[in-house]
This record gives sequence, C-alpha cells and structure tokens, in this order.
Amino acid sequence: MANNYLETAFNIAVTPEEAALLEECFATAGEISSGFASVPQDEMNAAKACYAARSETFRTVFPLMVGEEDPFASFLALWSDPDFPDFDAGLSINDNPDSKEKIAFISGQQADVSALASLIQKVCKSALPYGFEWAAVCDKLRPGELGGGYFVITDTEILGGSTHWLMQETLQGLRAGA
Repeated sequence: MANNYLETAFNIAVTPEEAALLEECFATAGEISSGFASVPQDEMNAAKACYAARSETFRTVFPLMVGEEDPFASFLALWSDPDFPDFDAGLSINDNPDSKEKIAFISGQQADVSALASLIQKVCKSALPYGFEWAAVCDKLRPGELGGGYFVITDTEILGGSTHWLMQETLQGLRAGA
C-alpha cells in the first residue's frame, strides 16, 4: 500500500475585497461540508439561511441558479464532485508591504487544485492571468505515481493539466508525426 498526495503552495496578490471574498469562500465551503452544523434547521432550510447570510459580493459572484433548489449550486460548480465541497487547502491572508494589495497564501497536501483554479478565476480577477503548480507525490517509489502539473488561469479559460497528460499528448504527437 502507498499513500498519494497532491501538494501545492502558492502566493497570489489580490485586492482587499478579493481577499475577504476568498476567506468567505473557504469558510462557506467548511460550513457546507459540515452540513450547516451551525444552523439548527433541516439541511435545505439551513442552506438557504446560510446563503442569505453571505455577503452581497459572494451572492453576486455565486448567484442563485434558475431551476436549482440549492442556493449554493453556482458555488458548488467549482468542484468536479459537488457532494464534497472542500478545497483541502489552507488559506492565510497577509499585507503586501509594497502595495495596498493583500497576499493570499494557499497550500495543501491533498488540495483540490481544479477547484482552487476555478475559485481563482471567479474571485481573483485582479490577479489574472495567473498560474500555479502542484506536485503529485507518493511515499513509495512506484512507476506512474509521481508527477505534477500546472494551471494558467485567464478570465475566460483554465489551461494546463498534469505532467502525465502533457507527456502523453507530446508522445502521441511525436508518434503521429513518425
């Protein structure tokens, strides 16, 4: 048996408003993951109460979706599996001594890098285009268990992928040209 980890650590310069929204998004994901434990109501009513308590900025970036009962449907779309809305990463916000911007430090050993890329695209508009990398590591040296990847995020798309995928694409191209 082996343990696999997807690790990332990066800084991103954001406006104070974006920093506050990032903190709210991380807290909201935690609230949803806990089943709205802090709201003593059935889950859907708790979700509606929790959504109503979000900031105006949050509700603008993640609006109600027509035809969806869950008020967090647009927020949950950040994840490939909305039943597990957890970034599996930590967030800390610090002042940038060189400007009025804030520096968001995001890191994790089991990070959902796709969800983080989608979050950055939605929330950190001032930082775009932006890119970050991750490492896929294993505590045992096994073929195919090590790698990494990157994402480059723009306002309209998220580019990149794993080194395994990039390597396969390159090999296919070389083989097709041979």
